[in-house]
Amino acid sequence: MAVTGISVQRAGGLRRRWTVRTAAAIAIAGSLTAVAAEVSVAQAAPATVRKTTVVKIATRHPFGRILTTVNGRSLYVLPHGSCTGGCLGVWPVLLMPKGRGSSTPVGAPCLGKAPFGHRWQVTYRNQRLYLFAGDSGTSVNGNNVGGFKVAKLVARSCPRK
Repeated sequence: MAVTGISVQRAGGLRRRWTVRTAAAIAIAGSLTAVAAEVSVAQAAPATVRKTTVVKIATRHPFGRILTTVNGRSLYVLPHGSCTGGCLGVWPVLLMPKGRGSSTPVGAPCLGKAPFGHRWQVTYRNQRLYLFAGDSGTSVNGNNVGGFKVAKLVARSCPRK
């Protein structure tokens, strides 16, 4: 009878351990499933996109609707060639504000950005934007100077990059 009593006790202990281990395995599996679901949701959720207003649209006679800085200075594009060296003294680039390089430029359709040294230059319709040193206030003196053109608002779909 003593041998049978030990067997029953041992069998009861084995069942309890099996029950505890099974419950633990189910709890772990459930936790892993919950974590996997949270990771999937986090991966599917879009990253927050910061936007920075860097241009606005203004009407300037005789050009019509053009792009300007947020302070009202006229903006220009260089349709052919590039502006480097001394050219940049007369035609400063429109850069994304410091600390906002990861932001998306807004204020007009078709804006983008292109690398410029360690910063980002604002682009319009895939062309880099410049200011003219000869402008003051709301003037538009740089049109057709050195091949630069005033950045006119274009009412058609944006080009692909």
